Amino acid sequence: MQLFGVDGCRGGWVIAGSDASLSRLTFTLADDLADLFGRADAGDVRIAIDIPIGLSDDGPRACDLAARRLLGRPRASSVFPAPCRSALTATTYRRACAASRRALGVALSIECFNIVPKIREVDALMTPARQACVREVHPELVFALLAGTGGLVAPKRTPDGERLRRRLLARVAPRFDVAAARRRLGPSRVARDDIIDAVACLVAAGRIHRGEARVLPGPEVPRDARGLRMEIIA
Repeated sequence: MQLFGVDGCRGGWVIAGSDASLSRLTFTLADDLADLFGRADAGDVRIAIDIPIGLSDDGPRACDLAARRLLGRPRASSVFPAPCRSALTATTYRRACAASRRALGVALSIECFNIVPKIREVDALMTPARQACVREVHPELVFALLAGTGGLVAPKRTPDGERLRRRLLARVAPRFDVAAARRRLGPSRVARDDIIDAVACLVAAGRIHRGEARVLPGPEVPRDARGLRMEIIA
């Protein structure tokens, strides 16, 4: 069994990989996820990715609301509402907001609009069958569970926030050199927090494999119009 944690970055996707024992980490950079997701069809991988999977067209996703409640202030704001699927084809922010208001009753956040191309890419690759091996996660939820409290107070891009997140990861994953990984992948393509978040996703993939993951919003997971589960795993 191979585990992968995936986070979007400026240069595409940063992927943290390991075997099921999390004994050694590898980092790669991918322009797209077609090959990685194709491996899910064989069923021998667990992929945890920080991107919305399963999109509502009739109100906010229950998993987003549950994640924000779990994190509390101030980290709740790191979980922004996922877009409706009709917003994925919008070519401007104004059109995306109009589509979101029609479907969900609220405009789309600019943060969400900026990652719409990545959401669109994943949505095109996903099927209900692949969702057995490819799951949506949120790194801040992983860190909150590792800390045993609500969401962390220090933002992830501050020195204190990075140190705390790396200390939490050191309990459950091999130590890794963020600067060395970034130099190898390309500093202009990958940020420090992208690498750390990918490892958090990898930890979640391990929890999924061992049957230890927490599923939001709860036991009854709603599905979207394509049959994809609208859930967040940690």
